[in-house]
Amino acid sequence: MLIKLMSRLFASADGAVAVTTAIVLPILLGFSALGIEVGHWYLVQRQMQGAADAAAISAAAQYLQDQVAGNSTSTAYQNSGQYYANHNGFSIPLANTCLVTLSGDNCSAVRALDARPIQCSGPPCIVVEITQDPLQWLTTKAQLEPTASGMGVRPIPAARLAARSIVSIKLDLASNTPIGNSCILTLANARNAIQVRGGGDIHANCGLLIDGGRDQNARTPNINSNPLCTDGTTPPCGGLTLSGANALVHITNLTVAASTAGPSESSCPDPTRCFLYNPATTVLPASAIFTSVATPDPFAGRIFTKPAGQVVTGIALVPGKGGSGYTKGTRTFTVVGGSGPAAKFTAIVSGGAVTGTPVLVDPGQYATLPPATVSVIADDGKGAGAQFTLTFATCLPSAKFPGVPVPGRAYCSINLSVGAKASVNFPTGIYYIEGGETGVCVGLCLGAGTYTSDVAGVTFVLTNAANGTTYAQYAISGNNSLNFTAPPHNINADGSACSENCANTTFGMIIFQDRNAPNTTALDSGGTATSSNPAAGSTLNTMAGCGNNTSCRTLSGSLYLPNQTANFSGDGQVNGTCFGIVAKYLDDAGTPIFQNGCLPGTTGGSGGTGSVTGGTFKLAQ
Repeated sequence: MLIKLMSRLFASADGAVAVTTAIVLPILLGFSALGIEVGHWYLVQRQMQGAADAAAISAAAQYLQDQVAGNSTSTAYQNSGQYYANHNGFSIPLANTCLVTLSGDNCSAVRALDARPIQCSGPPCIVVEITQDPLQWLTTKAQLEPTASGMGVRPIPAARLAARSIVSIKLDLASNTPIGNSCILTLANARNAIQVRGGGDIHANCGLLIDGGRDQNARTPNINSNPLCTDGTTPPCGGLTLSGANALVHITNLTVAASTAGPSESSCPDPTRCFLYNPATTVLPASAIFTSVATPDPFAGRIFTKPAGQVVTGIALVPGKGGSGYTKGTRTFTVVGGSGPAAKFTAIVSGGAVTGTPVLVDPGQYATLPPATVSVIADDGKGAGAQFTLTFATCLPSAKFPGVPVPGRAYCSINLSVGAKASVNFPTGIYYIEGGETGVCVGLCLGAGTYTSDVAGVTFVLTNAANGTTYAQYAISGNNSLNFTAPPHNINADGSACSENCANTTFGMIIFQDRNAPNTTALDSGGTATSSNPAAGSTLNTMAGCGNNTSCRTLSGSLYLPNQTANFSGDGQVNGTCFGIVAKYLDDAGTPIFQNGCLPGTTGGSGGTGSVTGGTFKLAQ
């Protein structure tokens, strides 16, 4: 009987439709629910983007308003971003509105939510991030989709929704009279803070600034250590001294913290030897001289950290331990063991074994040293068994300087001053020079040759070895060509991008000298070191001109020597999109020409931070 009933059921068309409907209906409903829910997600995504755009634009307007009002450190823009996101239906924390500047950003919370790169080509930029988790919506929880087998349904899995808006801001800065950004700032508490001697003539299409010790950072001596200026007057001190009847200046303006621009018998105003840059025959007018105006050190808050550990200074093959299976030819090997960037070298492979003398190409930078005898990995991953012994030191001697410089390493010196050199390009990054080779080259020494940097920029940090007393300096001869660019943003020592909390804030700097570098003696008007003459310090960092070759000095960035002297000799023009010098003293015995000055926080004739008068902003992403 049961068999007959089942047969009749399967034979019935009505029964087949019922069964099919029962099976297919949940699947159809699941697909319908999925389509409806995904459509809902797209709709919400568009609403989120609109809200993010509105929040970012409103936050940018608030940021610009604060800058115009002089509230440069205000974070009210975050409140504006949060308010307008909420006003448009999306609640976000304050940290979801962040600011990107040339020096870094506070966008770590945004990156934690959304790993996409923040594209800010023209800082400052305001960034707003809105995220939503559809799994928390009641609609998503109530919707189902077909299972993989198609025989059932399950809750719809939902991707996290994210909308980001970036607004780029262009600030309008107040223009000062005379027009032109400053390029030279000296910090010395002495009337000879800037000294031009012999037949020297500074041609500066920018301002000369002398702080006189009033606003130096805490690590450098201030005026309280000396109750009187070196010429017996009351501080603040500092002025421009012209030593010798042939010493001249052609400048756009002079700003000093002292009440006068210097002794009248040797400093501006001097109608016979102080002229405007343009027209060069016009005497520097009183309107271009600013007194009792301090200029704080714009780099006082900058920091760098010395690289930890030691570098490899020598490597040798253990006799009879050339290994086997290596590919014939000159191979590159990486040292195994220790912690920190690993050393690399090249060696010749013959008969499957390492046979040639190793040549160091990267000294590494070890926080923890590898064992005395190390193994290596070949660049193609083949071979094994070769063993080498290493020697270490705190910095790499100039004789071991690699053909291709490696950023992030500790060099005793970078000595390219002996004989003619081929072109040397410095890859992007920070080069630490520790001054460990007295009598050879105490620092960065560039002789004949052509020296360039990657367009993303380099910084040479002149410091000393751990517990050392010799600090690095620079010495650049006149028979070479330089084209160096400073990093426009903070970078890590190896040149990689650093978004925030960088260990080095060297952006905008070509040279950053340690603030603890000594400056203990002085020069007389002829350039001879003395112990009593209050002229420019004899701890000179020297740069010679290169005559009529107007393109041999292209320096886009700043030189920072807060406790030593920047010395110029010979003729030549210093080009670059942006150039500046901050030094304790400036000593000139040549006829340098400085163009395109742009020391941060200084404008011609103001001696202080330029004000923001307005600006514009636009959606950038």
